[in-house]
Amino acid sequence: MKLISQIVAIPNGQKYRYFIIILACFAILAPWVFLPSLVGNPDLCGKVCVRRFFLYFPGMTLEDLGNQMSVAWIGVIALSLILVTSFFFGRMWCGYICPMGGFPELVSRMIPDRWKIEFRGLPQVPIRYGYFSVYLVLMPMLGISACTLCNFVTVPRIFQAFSGDFMGIAFILSAVGLVNLALLFLLGFFAVKGRAYCQFLCPVGAIDGLVNRLGSMFRFTRHIRVERSRCTGCNICARNCMTGAIKMIDKIAVVDQHSCMSCHECVDVCDWHAIDWVAVPRAVEPKRKKKGADYFPHPEWKAVHDLKKKGWKVSSWQRVVIGVIFGLILLMIVVTQVDAAERHPDPDGCFSCHALKGLEYIDENGVLRNSSIDKSHYFSSLHGSVPCKDCHREIQYFPHKVENGEVDCAESCHVEEPSGKEAYTHKKVVEEFQQSAHGNGWTKGLTGGNRLEESLDVYPSCRSCHTNELFISQKDMPKFKDSFAHLDTECGNCHQGEVWLNQFGGHILRRFIGSRWGKNDKNKMCNDCHADHERMVKVEIEDKQTGEKNLVGPRFVLASDSYEMSLHGRLLKSGVEEGASCIDCHAPDGFSHGVKRHNDPEASTHPENLAKTCAASGCHGFAINPLNIGFVKTDLHDIDIIPLLNPDSPLDQSRMESNWVKALAALLPVLIILGGGTILWKIFGKKKNVIYAVVGGDHFQKKVLGRTPGKKRQGKKTALSSQDNVEKDSDSSEKTDD
Repeated sequence: MKLISQIVAIPNGQKYRYFIIILACFAILAPWVFLPSLVGNPDLCGKVCVRRFFLYFPGMTLEDLGNQMSVAWIGVIALSLILVTSFFFGRMWCGYICPMGGFPELVSRMIPDRWKIEFRGLPQVPIRYGYFSVYLVLMPMLGISACTLCNFVTVPRIFQAFSGDFMGIAFILSAVGLVNLALLFLLGFFAVKGRAYCQFLCPVGAIDGLVNRLGSMFRFTRHIRVERSRCTGCNICARNCMTGAIKMIDKIAVVDQHSCMSCHECVDVCDWHAIDWVAVPRAVEPKRKKKGADYFPHPEWKAVHDLKKKGWKVSSWQRVVIGVIFGLILLMIVVTQVDAAERHPDPDGCFSCHALKGLEYIDENGVLRNSSIDKSHYFSSLHGSVPCKDCHREIQYFPHKVENGEVDCAESCHVEEPSGKEAYTHKKVVEEFQQSAHGNGWTKGLTGGNRLEESLDVYPSCRSCHTNELFISQKDMPKFKDSFAHLDTECGNCHQGEVWLNQFGGHILRRFIGSRWGKNDKNKMCNDCHADHERMVKVEIEDKQTGEKNLVGPRFVLASDSYEMSLHGRLLKSGVEEGASCIDCHAPDGFSHGVKRHNDPEASTHPENLAKTCAASGCHGFAINPLNIGFVKTDLHDIDIIPLLNPDSPLDQSRMESNWVKALAALLPVLIILGGGTILWKIFGKKKNVIYAVVGGDHFQKKVLGRTPGKKRQGKKTALSSQDNVEKDSDSSEKTDD
């Protein structure tokens, strides 16, 4: 019943505001994510991010800024709309829509104010813009990710966790997530009015406050303004202001536009119409009038004029025509989408048997084997132009011996390089692979019968990453067809005949249109091994100096998990190709088979080479500036973003010494005290009309309300002044938060 009475006591204008905030939660947060899903985003990161594209790095150029803005181009548009709205109408996004600030405010309003933190008496502008300066310049230089202290990550992840999404659960259970959750409680749920995070730590709010202050200087914009001659000094507006933007100076309300969120709550509680959301102060109305007392009739305004209906036939025929056009387009797309054609016959006659279905048997190891090969798939694959015996060289008769079917990936084949007329070979690639961190993997001796043995090896083989895929994937088919269209004209002038067309055309054109693997495909290839924790814990790394082999640690085992939680991983997951894949960092020069360990001087991830790696491919050009050394050495596989309770990463001493774990240990006692005090106040607390917080309540009364706290006032021998009587009356009229 108390909850219902609290809801009923909320002014009508604020009920509408909370209703809009709840709608925004449904539209933006999980599991609905209606608005982000319209642009192919799973959350508010990636191209929808409004918080990080304006970060500054020493040595940054306009090209670097353009790259950052291109990554989050939707966020750039969204922030621009927010700022334009704030200039003309006040901070509507912050006060009426933003679920990252609105959700904590809603929860905070349901908790008694007694055991909360009263932040509104603090010097907000110096704190806010001091932190904003650190966020904008110092944090990027030091390599502190903007995502690690972001309410646009924390609040959505909470909703994701409650909806059962793994990403949300993993974040909340990590050291970074738990610290952010603690801050949400301290600066949201346990903050009076729930808006401390918005006022101190939100960079969007800091920029928005500056624009709001600028817009309030013009008479034609609508902002919260005060009519000083009407103000009675009752301070009810200051007590209800959720951000502490209103202060009583000489017993007159004054609005700080840097902090004001235009929530209109002050307008709703002011009986004398001394404060309002107006374009210019009203100069033609009486100096003092009470709400509900109208002196002049108000004009009736309409935003939409109803047009006369012209019948259903017009709109129906329009729909029919549009439907026919789209139907024809869809039909054309379906008809023109054909699969890759077969390109090569079978010179060795292997498909006389292997094209038959049902060639299954159990080998000597008790493993079910299948010798059937999909003929159409093979001819349309990357090796469809290569005769079988180019790889299986020793096979002459049937039945085949296992050793005769062995494949060596470094052997040459009968296919010739079109330019040099030399036999094609992967020998250089194999040599590169053998010198890499994966060099102990299989490159020869591959047969159909030893796949099981090969799969038990902790190191990847050629076959682990390279399957005989279609030479053009379905997603690349439209791009391929566009390139293939000119084959008979330009290429056909020199290269003629069906043999050349079938054997080389598709393979060469595939190279022209780019790799068949996108960044997410490459990551999936890496994750086939690195996401397998049981396989990774068996990996041993040899010390080059001592020759001793040691098992890898949790950071190596969980490398795939930590990458998925990083900004690069989230960008690619949301379809932003500017995110870096595993290969982009570990093999940025194109030698993707030559990945080396980070302590190898030739490795792209070696500390001495990191700046060059980060600046490669037009990514972070400013990384070569010496002042960005902290940014360059950012740990992209930080296990603090991995759940603490992970069977493959126990809470050993190294993890407990993390700064995030220490911060969590410092915040927990405060949360326990405030939480316990709230419960006890709910049970035993005295019912009062006005409740001031234990932490900061007296300071708020002095600095914001401009009066001595209640207990000290009672000890005075002098009688209450007339102004104190007004305050007492206003105190008794305020609804309780208990």
